[in-house]
Amino acid sequence: MTVMHFIIFMLLFLGLDIALNLLTKKLIKFLGIDFLFLASWLAGINYGIIPGIVVATVLLAEHSLLHPSKSQFILFSFPAQLIAVLLGYFLGMNGFGISLVAYQIVNTGIMFATGGFGPLFVAFLVVNSLFNVIIYRVLLAVG
Repeated sequence: MTVMHFIIFMLLFLGLDIALNLLTKKLIKFLGIDFLFLASWLAGINYGIIPGIVVATVLLAEHSLLHPSKSQFILFSFPAQLIAVLLGYFLGMNGFGISLVAYQIVNTGIMFATGGFGPLFVAFLVVNSLFNVIIYRVLLAVG
């Protein structure tokens, strides 16, 4: 893959994430429908660890800017993004399930440690997991 492919990939997911964030922020005021996991995981698969970390960092920054009241929790999720990148790199597409579970376990641990765990976070976990599973299934279907 070339650098241009990577840049297009990153800009595509950045644009999709911004659009989803603005839409959900305006309509349902709820986090969880985003590409933080999926884009980082796919970047790890397709481009490697360092480019995956770049994608994760860019999306975390964008997500934090669009949700300033929750930015500390979003930024604390960086270790979960690293897990997504690493598991994507080492396990590939067939490792989706284990990667998503590991990502959510790390996120849950971070929320316990930072005082962010509660009913809203549980709802986030459910919505986020379902969203990622749906998008993954769509990716598999379109090839």
